[in-house]
Amino acid sequence: MNLSNTELKKLSQKVTHVLMNGMKWQIDEDIRLIGSGVINAVFLIRERERGLLAVRTPWRSEERMMDKNSSGIISLQKEAAIAKHCAKHQIPVPKIHQLYIGNDINFLVSDFISGDNQKISSYSIGKLISKIHKVPLNDLFIIDQKERTLSRIISERIAERAISLGKLINTDIIVPDSGILETILDTSNIKNRLLHLDVRRPNIIGENGIVQSIIDWDNAFIGNPIMELMRILETQELNAEAFLEGYNETELLKNTEDVIQLIYRLDTALMLSILFISFLNDKDKGEYYLKRVQLLISEINKCL
Repeated sequence: MNLSNTELKKLSQKVTHVLMNGMKWQIDEDIRLIGSGVINAVFLIRERERGLLAVRTPWRSEERMMDKNSSGIISLQKEAAIAKHCAKHQIPVPKIHQLYIGNDINFLVSDFISGDNQKISSYSIGKLISKIHKVPLNDLFIIDQKERTLSRIISERIAERAISLGKLINTDIIVPDSGILETILDTSNIKNRLLHLDVRRPNIIGENGIVQSIIDWDNAFIGNPIMELMRILETQELNAEAFLEGYNETELLKNTEDVIQLIYRLDTALMLSILFISFLNDKDKGEYYLKRVQLLISEINKCL
């Protein structure tokens, strides 16, 4: 994160000013940085009545623009809306206290959930994701999905990611036409569900091996749960057998055509190729996922 001490101080001062002067909260300790991502910085504060709180705020100037279409603002709104919806259905998420969209600073305040270093089993994570997938959608609206289907999002994203990867390696990555991919994905009759789509241990807070909370809904969409399963299996960060045992809906995979599973895997493999080649500079993993991309494209073409 390219956040200077000067910028860090400005952000913390702005957040503190709004909380103490605008909202009349009583902050007992100095605000401090506890984490950061591509878009947001996360601060820890202690409020006299509310206890320990996490404050998430966009840290890059272009993400803090007061434009309703700014990804920074959308990120906060998305996290708040999904967390509130999940809380109604007993999904372990941090309680949302305040979403603030202002003229000079934007931030989201939620409970700070502490955890320990004890590993959460893949089986337990599978049970958690199964529970999320059973959450009633009701009137849940994903702000950056709008009215688009997941099939359209993924098919168009595959084309975009193929172009981006091709530029990185200076070789054209030829993928099937997005319209064809969308049509294939639309043949699935599995009901849409809420998908987290970034199921990794850093996003699951636990204590004594028990899940306390799941966070970071930036990638979330409503759509076919096979996408979630394929992303988890393709990233290989969890034990696949144990995860699926905990998930306990293996009939979904059995009843889904291989080509649909391959398309969802391709979206993930393209993302990981770009991540490891361009951002993390991991040569071995970059090469591995580049080979996965080529293999998946070949397998999909055989099905067409």
